[in-house]
Amino acid sequence: MRFDDYLRRVNQPAPRAASLEALRRLHLAHRETFLFENLTIQEGGGISLALADLERKFLDEGRGGYCFEHNTLFAAALGDAGFAATTLLGRVRRGPPERWARTHMVLRLEVDGEPWLADVGFGCAGLVEPMPLRDGSTVEQGGFVYRLRRDRHLWVLSICDVDGAETDLYEFSEDPQTAMDVEVANHFTSTHPESVFRKTLTIQRTQRDDRTILRSDVLSRMRRGRIVDTPFPVEQLRTMARDTFGIELRREPLVFETIFAPLADGR
Repeated sequence: MRFDDYLRRVNQPAPRAASLEALRRLHLAHRETFLFENLTIQEGGGISLALADLERKFLDEGRGGYCFEHNTLFAAALGDAGFAATTLLGRVRRGPPERWARTHMVLRLEVDGEPWLADVGFGCAGLVEPMPLRDGSTVEQGGFVYRLRRDRHLWVLSICDVDGAETDLYEFSEDPQTAMDVEVANHFTSTHPESVFRKTLTIQRTQRDDRTILRSDVLSRMRRGRIVDTPFPVEQLRTMARDTFGIELRREPLVFETIFAPLADGR
């Protein structure tokens, strides 16, 4: 990949070795540099996972993307840094279990003989830095506590806020996935009518201790282990995107607006 351009974009020096410190620095730098967003989908476009297309989007255009884009690009960067990342697919634990599907991508690495979970593509609720891949592993990041546990043959990642409320984020197994497995999951997630990425606009920025999430008509802030939601009139969406993220949304209706327009009209 264009590793030197990637390092310039995330403002990091070239790692001297494939060390845990290098992994942590690159993971955090990626998270703080690139937005998590689904603007391409909401503008009616398709999601390409070809490395050249991701480099153009993230490195040249200053854009972001969602999990398949982020973790595909990050895996390529890790490869140039001397790491060997294995692609895994997971199920987001949202809604009834019978509707969970493998629509999330994560990475497994070994550093000094120990397995680690890396994931730069779960939006603001996700990990800011990698964490050890072992049963009962816990890490504190930005006031939130993340925990990994075994559930039979699966790993489950959860997040706990400052009040002790714990929420499962996603589950995954350790069977390696092919590039075509990822393409199939990406196709469903970006095109299926029931995909949350078609039904909702989202733009998210992650910093170590301050995370900002825009979802259609709600602005959320994650700070010091708490999440504060601020609803706003959907008519203010384009102003909120511009003022919060510096993004100019197109004036034409986005995909989610065309889906819910008939409901707003009473039809």
